[in-house]
Amino acid sequence: MVHRHSSSARSSNGDLPMRSAQKARSTTYGLLISSVAGFAILAQAPAHAQTAQPATALETITVEGNRATTKTSRSAGDGYVARDSASATKTPTPVAETPQSISVITRASMTDRAVQSVADSLVYSANVNGQRYGNDTRSDYFTVRGFPADLYLDGLRIPQIANQTGGYVGFRVEPYFLNRVEVLRGPSSALFGQTNVGGVVNMISKDPSDEASGEVYARYGSFSQKETGFDLTGPLGKDSDLAYRLTGIYRDSETGIKLGKNDRFAISPTISWAPDEDTSFTVYGAYMKDDAGQAGAIIPARGSVLPNGLGLTIPRDFTDGDPRYDTYEKETAYVGYRLEHALSDDLTLRQNFRYSRLDANYQNLFTSGLLPDNRTITRTVYNAQPVLDAYALDTNLEYKFDTGPMQHTMLAGVDFQWQRLINNTGSKVGPTQDLFDPTYDQPFTPAALTTRLDQIQRQVGIYVQDQIELGGLRLTASGRQDFVNISSQSKVLATGVTTPYTQDPSQFTGRVGAAYVFDNGIVPYALYSTSFLPVLTLANTPLKPTTGTLKEVGVKYAPDGADFDVTLSAFEATQQNVVNRIATVYYQTDEVRVRGVEIEANASLWDGLNLTAAASFQDPEVTESQTASQIGKMPYTVPKQQQSLFVSYDIALPDAWEGELVVGGGVRHIGKTAGDTTNTFFVPGYTLVDAFVRYEHNRYGLQLNGYNLGDKTYVAGCNTPTQCYYGQGRSVVATASIKW
Repeated sequence: MVHRHSSSARSSNGDLPMRSAQKARSTTYGLLISSVAGFAILAQAPAHAQTAQPATALETITVEGNRATTKTSRSAGDGYVARDSASATKTPTPVAETPQSISVITRASMTDRAVQSVADSLVYSANVNGQRYGNDTRSDYFTVRGFPADLYLDGLRIPQIANQTGGYVGFRVEPYFLNRVEVLRGPSSALFGQTNVGGVVNMISKDPSDEASGEVYARYGSFSQKETGFDLTGPLGKDSDLAYRLTGIYRDSETGIKLGKNDRFAISPTISWAPDEDTSFTVYGAYMKDDAGQAGAIIPARGSVLPNGLGLTIPRDFTDGDPRYDTYEKETAYVGYRLEHALSDDLTLRQNFRYSRLDANYQNLFTSGLLPDNRTITRTVYNAQPVLDAYALDTNLEYKFDTGPMQHTMLAGVDFQWQRLINNTGSKVGPTQDLFDPTYDQPFTPAALTTRLDQIQRQVGIYVQDQIELGGLRLTASGRQDFVNISSQSKVLATGVTTPYTQDPSQFTGRVGAAYVFDNGIVPYALYSTSFLPVLTLANTPLKPTTGTLKEVGVKYAPDGADFDVTLSAFEATQQNVVNRIATVYYQTDEVRVRGVEIEANASLWDGLNLTAAASFQDPEVTESQTASQIGKMPYTVPKQQQSLFVSYDIALPDAWEGELVVGGGVRHIGKTAGDTTNTFFVPGYTLVDAFVRYEHNRYGLQLNGYNLGDKTYVAGCNTPTQCYYGQGRSVVATASIKW
């Protein structure tokens, strides 16, 4: 066995250059102590609490030449193209050499589209449904390959209520804090633990830079949107080993529905320390305060998707809420650190830690049924006060060595996750409402808090991975064993009667992939992987963990030196014990299978041309179910096809203008979806057009974005005949910015 020595510097701070190397080994013992301290912090998490979510870390190193590095794996990308990623392997690996379908949404792409949520950033990615519940500002709702995607931030899992993205109360990371968003299609349980079979979305934060720079912007747009933000970074002193970044936004905005809000205050400070070329340590945090008012209106299918016999269509701005009662106020915060240290030329230690907290006040009236007159809805009065705390710690060692002609990158690690949810809730029957002649401010009694749910989840995962290079052959094998403990208790507040349950699921998951890198940039690949996700519910109902398998083959094309990449893939994803929810009732479908084909291309070509193009075709089907009428049917809100294209182009201006003009736009099509579990009706597909124009002169910029320019009225999705959701109408936003 031969050790592989890398002469290149290492850093996990994407924008920080390498600093002096004399102090390298002197920091080793202190950093090892820091690692042990991190474990100790997690071990002190209250043993009497309940509910945890899996942690995971996606880190990176720095190598010379064209190889992937920590810096390139966390960078903002070059135009619309990013060559490297750490999301699939927890090591910096070229996207083209990773045997899996990966999309990277770069900072340039997000800026051109002026995205205001992570879900917005994904709408031009292959086989991602980024707005399945339409005009709703409470949480990010999206699926990958027909299944809810799991959210990660810098490699650690974002805690989600009920372990599912798209819950009515969840973390909504501010996209202005991010350098890039990565979509890893297929399960990643072999490294990260809790994931669905569809895929993972990993968000990469902006890192401090040792070059001082900044940006301030102001924005005004449709629905009385007023927003301002700033992004400042630089060294903390001359020739300092410390660098900082401070990013923040403030937004005051209504939405396309009555009573809707999209208000936010968010701030994120970060400090990085790089005492030498072998060491980097980054401490970061964020605080976000949101007010969504009546965030998302629920409407019946009759009058929106289906005829109602009245010749009337439900207005797009209709709300099923009440202005005196509806409240959606949420505070989320997180603080953590990322550590990377080269113990030797071949051995690298990495550790990620984060504590997260969510505290929300949620009261609303929502549609619960439709009376026979097809114009009067019944409503439920709802009240929820959830508080969520979570810890995540992931530690791993990477070791590079050779065995004969084979080059190995071995990774071994352990992660701990702990999560507790306390949720006080109450509900009651509310007043009816006329869809076409609504009367607000009706008298009713607010819902009292009647039930307390207390859930704790603890998880320990041990994982190993080997990446092998043999000529043009790339082999990846990963395995992980998870041990989970779930303790849940529901308490009736009036009587004190409790209903507890515990579960101790454990699971081994694996992944085997192979790719061959030809000199011309063509890379065929094949992959087999499995998934595991323990299930929590807001109804204190013990459910089985979901498990899944993925079979995937594909080919990538990314020639050296070319600023474009193309990925074509075919897959079969099967998940058992799929969780669905209608209102507050959770149930499990025995098995869902999705077979499909995807293609995605990203390019930053000559003369300032950038583009992203994607198309997907899939066949989602319930293959096993305890309810016979669901077998052979499509899951709801899962489209059979999607196509999209977004292009931007830098127009050369006369020298007298002394500026730059960029124009661009896109078109996206979402195919029809099933409206309920038995496919008694379908939601029509829709096509939307977006556009932007930007003029920059020296430090100053002006940008105008338009979305759904045709002002198309459409339903984004339905769960049942009485639960459908309108999509956003036309909106326009103007942004003025100053950079230095």
